[in-house]
Amino acid sequence: MKSIVLYIIILHVYCIKTCFAQESDKLTVGEKAPGLVLASTNNSILSFSFPYQNKVTLLFFWSSSVAKSKENIYKYKRILAKYSDIGYKTCDGFELISVALQSDKNAWNQDLIKYDLLNINNCIAQRGYNDLFVIRYKLTETPASFLIDETGRIVEINPDIKTIISFLDQKRNVELSTDIQTQLTGTIKYGAGVLSPLANQRICFLNEKRDTLQTTILNDKGGFAIKNINTTASLYLYLFPNPSISDEQTVFLTSENGEIVSPFKKNDNKAYEYHLLDAEMPYLKPMADEPAIKNPSDKSIKDLYMSGQIFKGKETIVPKESMVALNQMVARLKEHPKTYVEIISHTDSNGDAKSNSSLTTKQSVAIAAYLTSKGIAKSRLKPIGKGEDEPVNACKDGVNCSETEHHQNRRTEFKFYTQ
Repeated sequence: MKSIVLYIIILHVYCIKTCFAQESDKLTVGEKAPGLVLASTNNSILSFSFPYQNKVTLLFFWSSSVAKSKENIYKYKRILAKYSDIGYKTCDGFELISVALQSDKNAWNQDLIKYDLLNINNCIAQRGYNDLFVIRYKLTETPASFLIDETGRIVEINPDIKTIISFLDQKRNVELSTDIQTQLTGTIKYGAGVLSPLANQRICFLNEKRDTLQTTILNDKGGFAIKNINTTASLYLYLFPNPSISDEQTVFLTSENGEIVSPFKKNDNKAYEYHLLDAEMPYLKPMADEPAIKNPSDKSIKDLYMSGQIFKGKETIVPKESMVALNQMVARLKEHPKTYVEIISHTDSNGDAKSNSSLTTKQSVAIAAYLTSKGIAKSRLKPIGKGEDEPVNACKDGVNCSETEHHQNRRTEFKFYTQ
């Protein structure tokens, strides 16, 4: 009798533990996302608590040793580039946090360089799933991702790309350009390190039903140019099997200037496919037709120049009241990813010329740093300080001028161009 009672007690305890384990096996939508404290690059430590800076956040867990976990990295970067700061109704932007679950830190550093991830929030959990903070996410495999809203609540678990974009589109309050892009240009390259152009091969553009819309032959540099195509619809790129491409090599879609957009997927028939994202279309816009920016609120974008007073005086920190205009510029630059900017700051003749030259250089660098913090690549920005050398009036050294006249010379010019 005692043995039966003992068996019942053990069975009861087992059921309780099992049921509890099942209930807590996974995080669920609506729960608050647990905080993270993890090692980052340069032996630093990053701490994240949710809500995170009143932003929508995509928390992405991956591993260098799991090829599948890296398939969406380029897509996530494109979404971040477009949506990090375009203006939202209830939040202050979109952020991406990358967490590698692996003990091999060298392989992680190599992948950060390979996938150009050094400009985002990168962390590594060298104890993997058993890390003190990662364990609270109850993961069993990579990749794993959590879309977290500005209140810190999980709104999607392992969302696909379309779901992420749809969620962000619903929250934004700044409409981007409504111009419909009808041309696509780019190049196809392949390799396992150094990339080579995939020349003289047929590439097909398909719709969602996999019907062929257009086909063309890649030129000797792997380039293609397509006209009269509806880029607002779902588009797929298709390449036929190629025996010259080994299993160790990857096929990439790149922009005209060679910037990697994303790798192709190899299907069971050894053909290559890629589903183009809306956020990627501007990267495939013909460079010859790339417009420059006149005014961030002007959707026509026809001129190459704009000027404004970012700094009231001779400070070198971007004032809050100027951030609104700069944020609008960020949105426009994200619409036109092939546009580059010269940031040219000027000041008045008060003070010595050498100090004024140094001042305006620091001002332009500060503006460039702000734009970079909002997701604009540093390589697209060229800060220049002109000091007091180019006044817009007669107020040079030795000339008696009013404060209003001096104020006119304290300005920043933005010159937009394509390479």
